[in-house]
Amino acid sequence: MIAIIGGTGRLGLGLARRLSRTQTPVLIGSRDENRARTAAAEAGLGAGQGRTNVDAARSADLVILAVPNEGHEPTLRALAPHLGGKVLLDTTVHYDRTTRSVVLPGGISAAERAQQLVPQARVVSGFHTVSAAMLADLERPARGDVLFCGDDAGAKEPVAAMVRSIDMRPVDAGALATSRLLEQLAGLLIDLNRRYKKKDLTIQIAGLE
Repeated sequence: MIAIIGGTGRLGLGLARRLSRTQTPVLIGSRDENRARTAAAEAGLGAGQGRTNVDAARSADLVILAVPNEGHEPTLRALAPHLGGKVLLDTTVHYDRTTRSVVLPGGISAAERAQQLVPQARVVSGFHTVSAAMLADLERPARGDVLFCGDDAGAKEPVAAMVRSIDMRPVDAGALATSRLLEQLAGLLIDLNRRYKKKDLTIQIAGLE
C-alpha cells in the first residue's frame, strides 16, 4: 500500500493519477479528509481511498511526502509515530518563492532533515525534477528520469519499482546527501520553465543504458 501525503497538491495528485492506472493500492492523505476523498475520486482511485494524513500513513508501507515546503516539518512531526520502519519518499524542495531560489536551512536537504526528525524511517529522496503537469496529463506518456537517492539500499528498491510501474526510469543518484543537488536541480528547472514559458520541463540522463 502506498500513501501520498499531500496528495491533494499538484505533484501528489499527478502521481496518484498515474498510479491509479497500475492497479497499485494507493491512499490519498490530507489534513482535511473531505479534500482527500475529493482528490482520490478525481485521481480515479475512488473517494474511499481518501484519508487523513495520519490514517493514510498508518496504513501504508511506502509513504510519499508531497507537501509544500512550509508544511514539511510540521507534517513530519505529526506523522513520526506512524513511520517507524517504513519507506518514506520525500519529494520536498526548500524553494523560497520570494527570492526564487532553493535555500537549504543549515546546509542540508529536506530529506536529510526528514531523517533527523524521523530517524526510525527509511528515507529516500526523489521526484524533485519530475513535472507535476506532465504526471497529471494522462493523454501523454510519462517522460524523463526520476533521480532518487538514499542511504538505505533496501528502501530504494520499492521506490524504483513504483517508478517503473508508471513507465518512468529510476536513476539511483547515490547517498541521501545528494538530495541537496537534486533540490538545486529542481530550482533550475523552475527557472527554466519560467524563462521559456513552459510548465513541464524535466531531466533525462543521456547515454545511460
